[in-house]
Amino acid sequence: MPLVAGLTLTALHATAAVAGFGWGGPFSPAVPADGVPVESPAPTPAAPVSLPPPVSPPPASQPPPVEAIRPPPREPERIGSLRPIGLIATREPAVAITFDACATRSQVYGFDRKVFDLLKRERIPATIFVSGRWVEGHPDVMQELAADPLIEFGDHSYDHPHMAHLPVARVIEEIDQTEAALAKYGKHSVAFRPPYGEWSSRLIYVLQDLRLPTVTWDVVSGDPSAHTTIDGMVRNVVPKARAGSIIIFHINGRGWKTADALPSIVRQLRERGFRFAPLSELLASGGVVAPVPIPVAPLPAVPGPAEGPPVTPIPAASNAPSSSTLPGAGPQ
Repeated sequence: MPLVAGLTLTALHATAAVAGFGWGGPFSPAVPADGVPVESPAPTPAAPVSLPPPVSPPPASQPPPVEAIRPPPREPERIGSLRPIGLIATREPAVAITFDACATRSQVYGFDRKVFDLLKRERIPATIFVSGRWVEGHPDVMQELAADPLIEFGDHSYDHPHMAHLPVARVIEEIDQTEAALAKYGKHSVAFRPPYGEWSSRLIYVLQDLRLPTVTWDVVSGDPSAHTTIDGMVRNVVPKARAGSIIIFHINGRGWKTADALPSIVRQLRERGFRFAPLSELLASGGVVAPVPIPVAPLPAVPGPAEGPPVTPIPAASNAPSSSTLPGAGPQ
């Protein structure tokens, strides 16, 4: 009985609570005394919040466009300014001993054995400018020269024409024939020397295209002259030699006193402190200087290279002087 009474009391209390608060519980809207419910005011909408506009992500960083690097424009070389190499700018007291071994259409000429023996005995490097016909006419000598490590070759045309007067096609033919003759002995030219010392800017331009520097000389031995003497050759060479000099002799039998004068020339140049260097070595190590006319005294001899007038762009020929204007004229 006590349990039933307790449950009954609890139910009465629950009914009273519902009557006092209603089904909504204590959080329901209040009911006024007149029993008319008061509506809750409508909620005031919140003021809109202005958001900053969306920020676009920064674009991927890109380097500014780089202009292609181009080499500076190359000024076209003035053909009329081209000159042969007659002297090599170097501070070293070295000179190049060079020889011409010429041949013409009508004459092959010979070989000065005494000169070559002196070069071997004194261990002197030398550059021999050969004509293609001379190479073809001396196969045994060429075998010997090509086997000597102190001998190098230059191109002296094929049959010794006046190259400055030739059309370009003929110039190329003269060079190619000589190079083909040298190639049979495993050799090639380190430079080109124009026959008679005649040159033109046009000729040098063509040789540049063939990758051959045009070389003349600045010291003239005078050995082709029949009037030369041993003392005269010594005076022509020794006092005039300087650092970078290119000295010209002949080894094709046209040097009248070459073999006799060379021992004194070699000795006195060494006494002056000079050493002998291959022409290719001087060309590779030094700058170049245009040929400087050097008077030859006391005897008539072959002068320095004759300068032709500048010619542009590339005419058929130049006005180089003929060999008849040169003292001691003949194949050089």
